[in-house]
Amino acid sequence: MNTKDRSKKFIILLLICSVCFLAVPAFIVVLFDPFYHYHAPLPGMKAVLEERDYEVAGTLDHFDYDAVLLGDSLVENTNTAVLSEYFDVTAVKAIRAGGSNADILFYLDRAYEKHDLKKVFYCIDKAVLVADTKVTLPENDYYYLVDRNPLNDWKYLWNKDVLLKKIPLQLAYNTVLDYNENEAYAWYSTKTFSKEAMLTHYEPESDFKEQQPVPDTFYENLALLKSEITAHPETEFYLFYPPASMLWWDSELRAGNLDADLEIIKELSTAFEDCPNVKLYGFYNADEYTQSDNYMDVVHFSPEINHAMYDDMNNDRYRMQADTIDEELYELREKVLAFSSEEITGYYPDATAYLQ
Repeated sequence: MNTKDRSKKFIILLLICSVCFLAVPAFIVVLFDPFYHYHAPLPGMKAVLEERDYEVAGTLDHFDYDAVLLGDSLVENTNTAVLSEYFDVTAVKAIRAGGSNADILFYLDRAYEKHDLKKVFYCIDKAVLVADTKVTLPENDYYYLVDRNPLNDWKYLWNKDVLLKKIPLQLAYNTVLDYNENEAYAWYSTKTFSKEAMLTHYEPESDFKEQQPVPDTFYENLALLKSEITAHPETEFYLFYPPASMLWWDSELRAGNLDADLEIIKELSTAFEDCPNVKLYGFYNADEYTQSDNYMDVVHFSPEINHAMYDDMNNDRYRMQADTIDEELYELREKVLAFSSEEITGYYPDATAYLQ
């Protein structure tokens, strides 16, 4: 064999080795697909959902479901089997922790692309409702798993962490480690829910700022949400405003947001009166849920509260009604003012009390 033939053979061999070097890891990633970018879990395997932002889009594209739980970190601790049993559905989570209403509705639109939804459950807390109305997902480093552009899938197919960390963990959770796939993205197991734990997460401001108006973004987000709801009359929407501790309400009073918060709730009470497919619930004044032992910080409550709210909604408790909202909000405002005037120093002896 002459030198030219040997060189040609070497080049061919090198190309084959290079293709194999690239093809084998890509094949393994596609096969196990730990972020569910291409398919649902393999038959007999659990859905291991621990990397929320990397997995939500694939979950919505490829899993089998007829209901979606929307919201931020307040609903991450939900066991979807509990929610599904209460409402006779198969639910998945579409969570955007720290995200906006626009991001969450982006996920909802994605769910509708391939699924007929019987029910949508949406935790519409204040943070979501006053967020920027721009979809922020394209600004994140995981957007290649969201944008459906195959040209940037190389970030997934030849990702060392996916191949050497995520897939082995996925296999371990399906063989030797205990894992409950219904508790996707849940964080409660590493937290303590108690008055003592909650107090460490809050330091009252000394000053009480002037009360501010409702942000314009609230009305914009409300319009976006209502547009989504009216576009899907076949789906039953359960919208619920979650509870928060009295320390959170104290922080809102000090920041000058209390009046705006109450106005937001009042606006919600009438916003969907012409939407027959909406059921609206408010847990903002639910004393049984706002007790300090239920919280790990001033706003994040235990999973027991999540499941109790679903039980309430299933039994039509805490339904928001326009004809009783003024009385409810007056009671809540008085409760907050009394707490910040009289009780706050029992939690923080050096705190400045509110002078009514």
